[in-house]
Amino acid sequence: MTQPARKRRGSGRTTLHDVAELAGVSAMTVSRYFNNKDGVGIDIQKRISAAIEQTGYVRNVFAGSLASARGRSVGMVIPHIAGGVYAETVQAVTDTLRPFGYQLLLASSNYSTEEEEAAVRAFMGWAPAAIILTGQKRSRKTTELLANASIPVVETWAHRARPQHIQVGFSNPSVGRDCTRYLHERGHRRIVFVHPQRTDDMGANDRASGYEAAMRELDLTPMTFRPQASVLLEAGAEAFRTLTGGRKPADALLFSNDNLAAGALLHGLREKIAIPQACAVMGFGDLSIADKLVPSLTTVRPPRYEMGKIAAMRVIELLRAIEEDSPTSAIARDNLLSYEIVERESA
Repeated sequence: MTQPARKRRGSGRTTLHDVAELAGVSAMTVSRYFNNKDGVGIDIQKRISAAIEQTGYVRNVFAGSLASARGRSVGMVIPHIAGGVYAETVQAVTDTLRPFGYQLLLASSNYSTEEEEAAVRAFMGWAPAAIILTGQKRSRKTTELLANASIPVVETWAHRARPQHIQVGFSNPSVGRDCTRYLHERGHRRIVFVHPQRTDDMGANDRASGYEAAMRELDLTPMTFRPQASVLLEAGAEAFRTLTGGRKPADALLFSNDNLAAGALLHGLREKIAIPQACAVMGFGDLSIADKLVPSLTTVRPPRYEMGKIAAMRVIELLRAIEEDSPTSAIARDNLLSYEIVERESA
């Protein structure tokens, strides 16, 4: 009967020796498998590959076979680097970790759970002290990698009941509800939620679900729209053009992000369409351009810097507790932060 792989005391990580034991070969053979697979027989390759799959082992390129080694880095995965909405969170993490001697490793998932998995796997090879992730949707393999690594994991930019890891974020469904009510209080009834083209932006999807719930509570019909254009500014213009035409035009557009909303405002400016008189426009993110647009953009300001600062502090607290072999029960796992609706000229 195959025995589960053991973990070396003090490390919490599955080691190369564990893989060797499970595969029934020597550690040197496993090392040869990684360095020169052609030098290992096919049957042994299959046994080693199966053992790696079963244990979730990730080769530590930073410390070789010294599985007890821990780096002074923290890995962080964000949905995208361009666009700026996550920049303050990343800066806050960096600012907070630096005095404690930790450096940040940064990767982009491009809103893909598969790319996030690849980033986490790459980080694990460098023996990170901790991992900070964006959102709460993980692939099964990423979940297994994190469990096998036995290192602190913090999730940001989202909030849910009974989180698996420490979470530092805000409620995206609540954002959708509050924005819908804000527009309703200003007399708008035909309110449409505009998604980005991609379907895997879980934060946007959660805000849409909050919008839909609020519309039903207000006895209104939810309407969502997903533009065909992939470039966000063009998609925002497409949404405004499409949704404000016809016999029953929208009187308010709730965009899932500021870049989409900016595209709508720029289209209105170019076509000399009065906003919000013709149609109100509301965004999410409060990007630096939001107050400079004409009209200035009504939007939601998430706690970008605060999320990064608290996430990094939770990492430091967990690492300190592990180092001192003290309980972690006093460390706040559920960190629900507030956001702000920023009222400007567009809605």
